[in-house]
Amino acid sequence: MPGAVAAVTTSTTTPRPASSSRPRRGREDVLAAATALFRERGYDATSMSDIAARLGVTKAALYRHVKSKPALLRAALGPVRAAVLALLEESAAGEGRYVERLAGLLCGLSDGASADPAGHGLFWSADRPTDEDDRDPVCRESVFRRVAELLERAAAEGDVRDDLEPRLAARLLLGAVVGRGGLQDGPVTPSREPVDLLLDGLT
Repeated sequence: MPGAVAAVTTSTTTPRPASSSRPRRGREDVLAAATALFRERGYDATSMSDIAARLGVTKAALYRHVKSKPALLRAALGPVRAAVLALLEESAAGEGRYVERLAGLLCGLSDGASADPAGHGLFWSADRPTDEDDRDPVCRESVFRRVAELLERAAAEGDVRDDLEPRLAARLLLGAVVGRGGLQDGPVTPSREPVDLLLDGLT
């Protein structure tokens, strides 16, 4: 039956519609691209369109992974937040004199800020937009309260001056350690010298 053969031949040689050339991207790809752009350009100078363009996807595809730019920043800063919380837990579980526990916490914050100045700069910034799901302000406040508590207890042990208001001293210490991306330039080294210099001013 020639007609049937011709029909089969035609159906097998008809070209299929070309598939979309846009790549499929997962959440980890989105976070990596956002983190890179936030570091290169800064948070305010980076738009969702910029991130979509870096990934080679549409903005609609991007919004399938995150609901907003602040939510994307919060997710991108997850490793920074986790590291800061780990330092808080370590400080709470520590032993020894309070000035040493204070130095350990400040050294950890300084090392983290030196290793990732852009990430820590964004994390510690009080000026960035937030939403109701943002826990970073609570985390920052917890660090501040812990530093103030350690200063107060170190003063009671006679290791730091007792004529300084702990909350004010805590603000100054944290600003020096994390406010400018850490106290060290270049690769992180296992040195507590910068923190010791700060604490020397309190003794």
